[in-house]
Amino acid sequence: MAMATISLQLFFLLAGTAAVVATSRSPMAPAPSSSAISFLRASCAATDAPDVCYNLLLPYADTFHGNLARVARAASAIAEARQHDFADELARLKLRGTGAGKVADMALTDCSNEVSTSNMFENEILGHIDNLIAHQGSQKDFDSHQFFAKDLLYSAESGMMQCVDWFHSAGEAAVSSPAGKVVIAGCTTVSGYVDIALMLVNAIKF
Repeated sequence: MAMATISLQLFFLLAGTAAVVATSRSPMAPAPSSSAISFLRASCAATDAPDVCYNLLLPYADTFHGNLARVARAASAIAEARQHDFADELARLKLRGTGAGKVADMALTDCSNEVSTSNMFENEILGHIDNLIAHQGSQKDFDSHQFFAKDLLYSAESGMMQCVDWFHSAGEAAVSSPAGKVVIAGCTTVSGYVDIALMLVNAIKF
């Protein structure tokens, strides 16, 4: 429980900085309409990080048109892009190693493989959400697409937090190494974005 609390606090700290970057707009870009802003705030209320969700998705507010599934798709696409970048970073780290011993290097390799593997399902996740946006078919079809989107997002989030556990299990040298700090911070931050997407998908109604 203490680890989860620390992780959540770290996510809010890092995500706050990332959100500022994500919400930077061209001076020529029109501001979102008041109705679009209100809808986004209401949508993000379904998450455990409503302010991060709002800041992250504000640049796209006028594209949602009152459709929560569109909000969830944007959040999922952003989360998957962050995960893809993180997978590339882990691949580069793996080549250099942790400098903290064999067990730490094994944890890094396992983390790199885990993040890369879960990122392979990006198109599948977005495909299921696209079907939720289209809102065609029966309740059973809807439930199936929602289930698989949630399951894949949850698996990605769980895999990254498992990486954090692997590094802690590898010992203090692994945790305090430069590579260990990158892995723990990166996994915590990216899993936070995935969690926002997961909760938005979960909130979609037939």
